Amino acid sequence: MNRISIIIVTFNSAKTIKACVDSINKFVTDSEIIIVDNNSQDDTCKIIQGFGDKVKLIQPGGNLGFAKANNLGIKSALGEYIIFLNPDTRIMEKDSLEKLVATLEDNTEYGIIGPKLVYPDGSLQSRTRNLPTVLRAFQEYILNKKGSYDFYTPVCKTLCEVESVIGACIVIKKKLFQKVGGFDEKYFMYFEDLELCRNVRLSGLKVGYLPEVKIEHAEGKSGVNQKTSNMLHNSAKLYHGFVKYYLIEAMLIAIRVRNKIKNILT
Repeated sequence: MNRISIIIVTFNSAKTIKACVDSINKFVTDSEIIIVDNNSQDDTCKIIQGFGDKVKLIQPGGNLGFAKANNLGIKSALGEYIIFLNPDTRIMEKDSLEKLVATLEDNTEYGIIGPKLVYPDGSLQSRTRNLPTVLRAFQEYILNKKGSYDFYTPVCKTLCEVESVIGACIVIKKKLFQKVGGFDEKYFMYFEDLELCRNVRLSGLKVGYLPEVKIEHAEGKSGVNQKTSNMLHNSAKLYHGFVKYYLIEAMLIAIRVRNKIKNILT
């Protein structure tokens, strides 16, 4: 039995999925690959089928969204450890995913861990974040305390605690994922990873960032022809609630107006 189950959700991912799966097959051992396709309209499924029995393809027949599709995928997972991976990621070094799993296994106070993410040109992605609140938005946008609300990069060389990591690449024990309720399916896309990290922390375990493992992430390439901006705002409303969401939006508007006036005056 494979110790690691890698779950990937695709939607019109023909441009990236082959490189993603090729990198897993090249650098990862003792794992199974499960792909849930959200009704792609391009050659995604044809490409996946070309891998034969190296990949288990699940086709629910519609677009379930990111959270629900991952929850569906885990029902077929046999591994003790689950790695959720975006189709626009690429494993760059041998044993990268195994190191994520080993670190989680060796540090039992942690419930979920994410790696360092880099763009295809090698530049760093800031993809850890404090769990967003109105107060932290005020600190970031009004008091100019960077990293309070927006994404930031932790200053650490080995495993360190953060409040959340993004779902492009994360590792979690299957039993813990099920215990905390999996991804919240009220989110079609976006914020489900924040909610998962919050639930892991509420269970008494930490969320970790492991900069020693580096994964390439071609951000924004994991789905084509999706109305991402609308989905982002809808998920933000669900996460914060309408009143808090619009308070944060008001802060953003105030900052844009302030910067515009500043530019005019200088």
